[in-house]
Amino acid sequence: MLNFFTATGWIIKSLEVLTVLFLIVTFSKHKFALFFGGKKNLNSQSDHTLHSCFIAALAVMVFHFVSSALAQHIIALEMEKMMLRQFFYFTMFTCSMAFAVTLFLLHVMRGCTFSLTARLCIYLSILQAMLQMLQFIMRGMLDNSMLSPFYSTTVVVLNVLSLAVVASFPVKQFFQSSKEVA
Repeated sequence: MLNFFTATGWIIKSLEVLTVLFLIVTFSKHKFALFFGGKKNLNSQSDHTLHSCFIAALAVMVFHFVSSALAQHIIALEMEKMMLRQFFYFTMFTCSMAFAVTLFLLHVMRGCTFSLTARLCIYLSILQAMLQMLQFIMRGMLDNSMLSPFYSTTVVVLNVLSLAVVASFPVKQFFQSSKEVA
């Protein structure tokens, strides 16, 4: 099991690097239109897709770093065991739901359509939120660890999937541009 978590740690780091590179390259090409542009910057379906994927990638990265740091801080708190569990799982549930709401609102504010990437990110975060609420009930309220092995593996898999979904757009763009050059 330790090899699984070590391997996924490297996969997560690789996908994060790929996503950050995508954000930097995309931002350098489009300047502030990705952050501050409006509907006037969305002239085609590919513009909508680019903006939607950029929003999804940025939101995934921000929420990934924030929730990871928050989880580490919560674990370090000195609280009664059951209260700490409840606080931890409810906070992680709240982070997952905040991500979904933020991603939705950013798309509404920008006026861009939801790309497949953004939709998959929302679906994965809702799945993760449901799993965290289930773990909150099982471990935080009922003091039952029966779900814990499934929970810890599934949370890692869902995080890797959300990073892979976000990383798939720049990979696809890279292969399309390399085909056009050749």
